[in-house]
Amino acid sequence: MLNFKNLKYIFLIVLVVPGFYFAILFVNSLSNKPDIKDIGIIKFDDIISNQSVTNNQELIEGNQNDEDFSYKLIGIRSGGKDSSVVVKKANKEYLVVVGQMLEGRFELIEVTNNSAIFRNGQKVYRINYDEKN
Repeated sequence: MLNFKNLKYIFLIVLVVPGFYFAILFVNSLSNKPDIKDIGIIKFDDIISNQSVTNNQELIEGNQNDEDFSYKLIGIRSGGKDSSVVVKKANKEYLVVVGQMLEGRFELIEVTNNSAIFRNGQKVYRINYDEKN
């Protein structure tokens, strides 16, 4: 016959052991606090890009003089050093961050509200954002 006293102890052990385990986890979670770091105040002047292309004679609008640079600007994310653009050529789209090379040839040097400026050696190309497309 079953000994009900032993069955009662087995049942209590099955309930008490997970109870202690969860109590330890609870105490551990109370003692762990997030590490919040103070990043200070971000000023708008720090976000604005200090680099700008001022030599307009070097600037080539779109693809007027170079057939290789036939990209279309379809998206802009402006944010200082973390700015990026999405350009499209034929059926391929490229995400390019400031300082990164596009297809290993054109470096994105500046992003403004409605244009992006790329450089290939001495040549500089500006693509304007066309909202119609």
